[in-house]
Amino acid sequence: MAEIKSLEQERARLAWEFIHKNDVKKNSKDYRAAIRKLPAMILTSGLAQTVAFYLSKGEGKPYYEIVRNMAGSLGKLTGVEDIGTPEKFTKKIKDANHETYILLSNEALKYATWLKRFAEAELEE
Repeated sequence: MAEIKSLEQERARLAWEFIHKNDVKKNSKDYRAAIRKLPAMILTSGLAQTVAFYLSKGEGKPYYEIVRNMAGSLGKLTGVEDIGTPEKFTKKIKDANHETYILLSNEALKYATWLKRFAEAELEE
């Protein structure tokens, strides 16, 4: 019998996998700090501004890697095509119609909440 998972379970799985990557564990304090801010920033500033801020920190930094992960995860969770990299994600956000932007924003917030839960539970302060 096929295993059926809820969207919430899939969000949790993707977030768990990201938190348990080697580079996240090695830099746990930096990742934890960046992840803890994410849901609040999406709510207060919006998805586009949050993504732009996180990317501005530079490639290879925890903020940038969080957006890289989010882009790939949101592509899987929403079915929105061609957002698997930070650059494509940014372009999609910039060019999205209202409906798609709201979909991505809502899903990003739900996913960021899972990231935050696992970061607080698994990463050092």
